[in-house]
Amino acid sequence: MSLSELIKQLLDRGYNPEVFDGGIRCRINLDNESFGLTIAPSGSNFIRCLAWETYGGSFYFDRLFPNLNEALFAAQLTAILDDARLTELVSIGA
Repeated sequence: MSLSELIKQLLDRGYNPEVFDGGIRCRINLDNESFGLTIAPSGSNFIRCLAWETYGGSFYFDRLFPNLNEALFAAQLTAILDDARLTELVSIGA
């Protein structure tokens, strides 16, 4: 999948992609956009996806996916689960 095709699909899904030399960066609209993903064409039939969070600057994963749907699902699910974990930690500490 070409870079322009990836951008078009992300725009169609409501993302606001930022293009940079390493690929496409998108923020997940969850908890003040503290989570996100970077999509990088891998030069093969797979799409490289890096999921990350901004609180500690950590990467959740750096994996190859067969299509954009699976990459987005994995990144969004990871963000949701980590946001729930952080919410629970804050509520226990309060």
